[in-house]
Amino acid sequence: MTVAQRVVSGEFEKTESGKHPLAGVRILDFGQVILLPFATRWLAWLGAEVILIESRKRAFQRVTPPFAYNRPGPNTGARFNTMNNNKLGCTLNLKAPEAIALVKRLVAKSDVVTENFSTGTMDKLGLGYDTLNKLNPSLVYLSASAFGRTGSWSDYIGYHSSVNAFSGLAQITGYEDGPPRLLGAVLPDTIGGIYITYALLLALFNRRRTGKGAFIDFSMLEGMLSLMPQPIIDFTLNAREWTRAGNRDSAKVPHGIYRAAGDDQWVAISVGSQAEWQRFCMVIGRQDLADDKRFADEASRHHNSAELDVMIEAWSSTRDATAAARLFQEVGIAAGPVLSVAQLLEDKQLSDRGFVVEIDHPESGARKTVGLPWKIGGVPEPNYRRSPLIGESNDYVFKDLLGLSDLEIDDLKKKDVIE
Repeated sequence: MTVAQRVVSGEFEKTESGKHPLAGVRILDFGQVILLPFATRWLAWLGAEVILIESRKRAFQRVTPPFAYNRPGPNTGARFNTMNNNKLGCTLNLKAPEAIALVKRLVAKSDVVTENFSTGTMDKLGLGYDTLNKLNPSLVYLSASAFGRTGSWSDYIGYHSSVNAFSGLAQITGYEDGPPRLLGAVLPDTIGGIYITYALLLALFNRRRTGKGAFIDFSMLEGMLSLMPQPIIDFTLNAREWTRAGNRDSAKVPHGIYRAAGDDQWVAISVGSQAEWQRFCMVIGRQDLADDKRFADEASRHHNSAELDVMIEAWSSTRDATAAARLFQEVGIAAGPVLSVAQLLEDKQLSDRGFVVEIDHPESGARKTVGLPWKIGGVPEPNYRRSPLIGESNDYVFKDLLGLSDLEIDDLKKKDVIE
């Protein structure tokens, strides 16, 4: 019995205390690269059973470097192992009609399907929403793409960099005298993954109430636009286009990232009011700046910000980034060290909250990674588990869920249906 059937029968009115919220939800995940793996990982941590539909012959996301111990292989890829914790995985050759038939049988026993292939691919495979909805009317089907499944750009394939550029965010990111800059290598994927998580949770909540499924057409481009409301509003109301300003802020000053002691060490500092400016001058031992006409008010500090930055860096460059940030934090000024990935995974605050976790893997070893960024009262912490080895869950999927015999499975392997 699926979750939707239990909802209709009144058996699943609310999440019981002490249980994971998505316990009993089954997701068939065709997701590739970062976008969908990021989202379905969160859902797996919330208790959903996520089954990856994979191919040994086209294991793109498994064979992307870096690899643990510099040993390339389908089970040592860092990106795959990081993005697919707590999931199951089965291997099918989707070019074979028998494999499509098996997927359809799985859909009938599932609650959610997610995919981010190029537009039209799932329809060509016979796994489009209209087809699967007939098999399972309560199915939640999420189709993700760079530009959406409708409109003049729907047939374009786009990854993170192109989405970053097309969104306009790159145009307003960068130094004042420099070119547009991409903001994070895979930022559109993680931002999109967050929206996908919320969309699926909302669809599942609505189905819990009504028993009805949904089709969700997600556009990475549209998700990125939410990161730049001010430029969009300013252009809409005033026909004014924003220009690149480096780390400067239109209201707060000083506002920037300043060199600290050591190799490639930096501290971020943001002063948000006149009272904070007075305290800032006290911290850096330059009370004379508080009375200096060049920096007397916000407008003056903006006008002379380049000169002010030189003075600040003369102070910060001789100090440890974390210690410097703490001095500002103690007097109510926003500041923080700029951390490397290695420093981030050793950060005491994140470790104390249980956000940094260690997961052991039979081929990649024990590795630190990040966990779920929220805590829910009455709900247990995720039971963090490693990503699946390729084809590791085949017996569970084909025997336990679909009831195939060993003889049938062997025959499907010989036919290259189960890879």
